[in-house]
Amino acid sequence: MNWISLALRNLLRNVRRSVTTIAAVALGYAAVNILAGFSAYMFASLEDAHIYEQINGHAQVWKKDARGYSGTDPAAYLIAEEEFDAIRQFAGEDPRVELAAGMLEVKGNIDFDGLPGFFVGQAMVPEEKDAIHTRSTALRSADGSTYEGRPLSSDSPDGIGVASGLAESLGLEIDSGVILMTASAAGQLNAVDATVLQIADTATESLNNRFLFMPLALAQSLYDTRGVSCVRLLLKHNEDTDAVVASLRERFPESEWEVIPWYEVSKLYLRTKRMFDIIFGLVFAIIATIVTMSVVNTIGMAVVERTKEIGTLRALGLKRPGVVLLFGIESALLGIIGASLGLILTLAFAFAVGAVQPTWEPPVTAREIVWEIRILPATLLVTFVLLVLFTALAAIAPARRAAKQSIVDSLGHV
Repeated sequence: MNWISLALRNLLRNVRRSVTTIAAVALGYAAVNILAGFSAYMFASLEDAHIYEQINGHAQVWKKDARGYSGTDPAAYLIAEEEFDAIRQFAGEDPRVELAAGMLEVKGNIDFDGLPGFFVGQAMVPEEKDAIHTRSTALRSADGSTYEGRPLSSDSPDGIGVASGLAESLGLEIDSGVILMTASAAGQLNAVDATVLQIADTATESLNNRFLFMPLALAQSLYDTRGVSCVRLLLKHNEDTDAVVASLRERFPESEWEVIPWYEVSKLYLRTKRMFDIIFGLVFAIIATIVTMSVVNTIGMAVVERTKEIGTLRALGLKRPGVVLLFGIESALLGIIGASLGLILTLAFAFAVGAVQPTWEPPVTAREIVWEIRILPATLLVTFVLLVLFTALAAIAPARRAAKQSIVDSLGHV
């Protein structure tokens, strides 16, 4: 306790310099952790976008080479009804799987009062689609809404949802009647009537001008098939993804099937995560360097000013390691006080953002959503320890130089 008391008194001897150093540590700590909290929010948003917003699920099962097919035959690589049933049976037997939903890719022409347009879209059982979509928590708009109109359900078999860009280009409104046309699985032109029940922004801006969602039964009627393009599995826990994918690959051989985890459906998540990891590492390295140099400067000036004091302490019997220890404790106290203030700043900023709920339009969605700063206890603790360690180590070099001087030279220092 005497060492700490002495170190605190020494810090108070030059309050301005100590406050400046503490402010540098505090702002550096806050900057690192605010960036880390925003990065965590970004990763969660990307994960939500891929798994829930885009209805990809945690894992997907496709016929071999189906994803790379770009031909015009809608029946090519479809999963037959009995094959779909086998996948659903696997899902029902695995307690880690919550839902196995069939998805049929659709594309064709849409006509509204003689005004034609092209659409691409997906078809699923509405209740299964909602079961996946409602799990999303990160990509929430300020008012909580995700679409305009009424929810789709099996009770409205001809109800469809269209993207806001497509609705705007064709002048579609809620309850507008449209005609959907495409080639059936047999290669014949087919058309069905549909009613717009829902207008929503898509999670991908590039699809906002042509995306359409319809019930699976309506799409199968349009294509005249009972098959689906792929099966999407929703798991109870995200961390089971790799294990379930491995089980699926054992059950469905790679020679005939392709089983894909959600993060491989789109490479955006992995690329963005690597980018933010690099940015976070660089920012932490820069801030740590600035903080360390600030502490080195503070302790260095303190050593020069207190050379005679050091000589007096040495003359009274204080060993060289004791001099280094004294300045090390002073420097560590600067880090502890600064990191503690930085922790308060980080929490205050995060809570302020949570109270204000600012919105922005990120790359993963076409609508404005609420952004946040997440509190990461592990990161807060690690950065606290590292900054205190860096500040303590920063005092070693100047303190060792002072300790190496002879007692006579120290006492005679001017």
